[in-house]
Amino acid sequence: MAPNQPNPRTQRNLAVAISAAFVAAIAIFVAIILPAEFGRDPLGTGRLLGLSGVSQTTADALQPQLEFHKTDEVEFILEPFQSLEYKYLMDQGNGMVYGWQADGELYYDMHAENLTVEDAEESYAEGDADRSMGVYEAAFNGMHGWFWENRGFDTVTLRLQTSGFYVHATEYRGGGSTDRTPASVFTD
Repeated sequence: MAPNQPNPRTQRNLAVAISAAFVAAIAIFVAIILPAEFGRDPLGTGRLLGLSGVSQTTADALQPQLEFHKTDEVEFILEPFQSLEYKYLMDQGNGMVYGWQADGELYYDMHAENLTVEDAEESYAEGDADRSMGVYEAAFNGMHGWFWENRGFDTVTLRLQTSGFYVHATEYRGGGSTDRTPASVFTD
């Protein structure tokens, strides 16, 4: 073999290495990049590795609000077989962190009434409990909150704390209603 001619074995090794790198790159693209970045998972590896939908996390995590951030802390006394509703006027997309606790079990129904569609009501959670906490995001413009009923023979004290973006609160009890304006976290 002449000194200036490439070794055929070295050329073959180089071709094999390039081909292997190309196949590995295609495999990584299909198995990892497609599910993570483009939401496509032809092999199911994105689901197995927890990569599916990673690209769907967007700047929507930040939601500027038009309402002032408010807090509300109220206490209610429910005599045996007495009920009440307490709801917040909220715009679609506004959020609220809430927690309520009672010193006895109550029937509850967390629900909302759509103000833009006649007779449209949505129930999110109901049951019997002495507490509940979480984060709520209004699915539409309307009144969002709880119905509680004391189905026992003992008087129950209920405490509710909320913080979020709502206009005002309304208590419905005994056939009447009372509006309250929770305090803004920041003053003008």
